[in-house]
Amino acid sequence: MTAMLLPFMFGYGVNEEHPIWVWWLIFVIVVWKVPPYSIGDRFWGKVAQFYEWLFQIPIGWLQRAPRWIQIIFCLSMIVLIEELVFAPLGYTMYPWRMDFGG
Repeated sequence: MTAMLLPFMFGYGVNEEHPIWVWWLIFVIVVWKVPPYSIGDRFWGKVAQFYEWLFQIPIGWLQRAPRWIQIIFCLSMIVLIEELVFAPLGYTMYPWRMDFGG
């Protein structure tokens, strides 16, 4: 697939409808998503492995905890993410804080 893009990336068939940057963007997307490169899959796989390593102790503890502790933990995580991540950025996931008057 990348070999089919190479002539267009270097100027063959480039016109006003399909400028050269479009072909370079397509090349980046192909390398990011298509095997055998799949750089995006490799990247997100490493991110997932890091989070699994980071949270292996709390997740193991949480799986053995009683159901009511699991529910309280999940609700507290939702509130913490809302207050510490979304609220400073000006976003919300609470319907009572949303402005539907638009």
